[in-house]
Amino acid sequence: MLPGDHFQCHAYLVEQGGQSVLVDPGSALTSALMIQNVERVVGLENVRWVVCSHADPDIIAAVPALLDAGLSPNASVLTHWRDEALLRHLGWPLSFQRVEDLGWRLELEDRALRFVFTPYVHFAGAFCTFDEVSGTLFSSDLFGAFTDDGPLVADPEGSLEGMRSFHEHYMPSREALAHSVGRLRDLAIERIAPQHGQVIPGAMVPRVVEEVASWECGLYLEAGEDPGLAFLFTAHRTLHDLAQVILEHSDFPHIAQHLERVAAEQLGADAMGLWARAGEDTLVFDASDGFLGRREMPPERVRAILDGSPVHGDELAGRSLLIPLVAPEALSALGVAAVELSASVTLGAREHRLLQEVAALVATAVQRELTRRLVELDRAQLFDQAVRDGLTGLHNRFYLRDVLPRMLASTDRDGGALTVLMIDVDHFKQINDRHGHLVGDAVLRRLGGCLDEACRVGDLAVRFGGEEFLVVLTGADAAAAQLWTTRFREALAATVGDLPAITVSVGLAERRPTEPVGGLLERADRALYGAKGAGRDRVLVAP
Repeated sequence: MLPGDHFQCHAYLVEQGGQSVLVDPGSALTSALMIQNVERVVGLENVRWVVCSHADPDIIAAVPALLDAGLSPNASVLTHWRDEALLRHLGWPLSFQRVEDLGWRLELEDRALRFVFTPYVHFAGAFCTFDEVSGTLFSSDLFGAFTDDGPLVADPEGSLEGMRSFHEHYMPSREALAHSVGRLRDLAIERIAPQHGQVIPGAMVPRVVEEVASWECGLYLEAGEDPGLAFLFTAHRTLHDLAQVILEHSDFPHIAQHLERVAAEQLGADAMGLWARAGEDTLVFDASDGFLGRREMPPERVRAILDGSPVHGDELAGRSLLIPLVAPEALSALGVAAVELSASVTLGAREHRLLQEVAALVATAVQRELTRRLVELDRAQLFDQAVRDGLTGLHNRFYLRDVLPRMLASTDRDGGALTVLMIDVDHFKQINDRHGHLVGDAVLRRLGGCLDEACRVGDLAVRFGGEEFLVVLTGADAAAAQLWTTRFREALAATVGDLPAITVSVGLAERRPTEPVGGLLERADRALYGAKGAGRDRVLVAP
């Protein structure tokens, strides 16, 4: 190994006596050590096959040193025809054997080597070599990694990052990578021996195969003339991880918290807030409430950007960044990311491009969240319309049927009192006949308003039907309910205004222990009719 080199080149030897196989002899820089080890194990004169998985110098540059050290002239280079076309121009005094002419298989004394074509990973004629006896896959560049000095065998926690960086830059496309990995799935792989990086033990193989097939590739296409890849790797990983989070998580707070961590790690952000328009409202999402989102008036400049004002160059520099969130194909920003930094920054062109890509992803998540909120608001409004009386604004019998059983169950559990009042407007037909139905409706609205004002949190007022109303008083026995009724009737009498004066008859029933809904309402209803039969404008308590 070369100390400090993150592009280590490994050669592998399959010991088969005079038919031994040297897989990817490797770099000229490590050829002396490679030759020394081959001599110690089998002797260079016994190497019959030199497998060259492709024609890059990190694979084949050690061959001249092998020839100088005494490689047998009977040895053959085993490669693909595309690679042979290049390697012949090196003038080696060796014969060539093509893997396709062998039927992609080399029979040895006690085993067979199977060759698997993996084109454009990363070379047009690239292939892997599989030892069917040991289950070892000599994978060349596939499953390789950028590494520094370290153990030869990969560990589950720390090795995947080096592999990801290697593949995302080195492999030309995700399609080529996924295709090649797919060709290996039917192999009984016990370990993977790549030319670069670390040997992957059997326990890691399934996870590594699945991970590698999913990675994005072709980063060098984005590098342009910039020789530095550190920023490119970081940017690509940031976008990839953010896209995965948005894809896998529907809850916006989780997405926003991930974005906040990214801003802290990549930009040195102290705080981040996201502003977005939701109909007539402006919402802000920040860490103060776990990015749940709340209505708040944005700063003037944020409001201007939301109204369509362009972002100035100085707003993408300094310690406070304002980044428009523009969804793909959108004409204007649906939100603004406000990032507060610990130190002033000046962003270059590539950072601006990264921010635009991140902003587009975040805009997609914000748009999804706003759509979800609007759907929930519409659903809540529809439900509210379904359970409320359109005239008085009180809840209706549909709502009562759903809620009252739960109120009784709560009373059973907690042991508190509960009383039901049935209320009927006295002589309501005469009001309609004398003053008209519009006045009658106004009387009912006035009565509903008085009931709503008189009820406490936890009580329930319902328009039961026509001129009949029902009130459920929680934590109130019959005596307390009578006091409540007296205050309510006094308040109703004091709100006459231009409307005719009205009185009400009330039937009151305190719930018996474990009494069902039907029995409780029936007793209250009998008490109401008793009050009406006794002359109206009075309260009758059910026995």
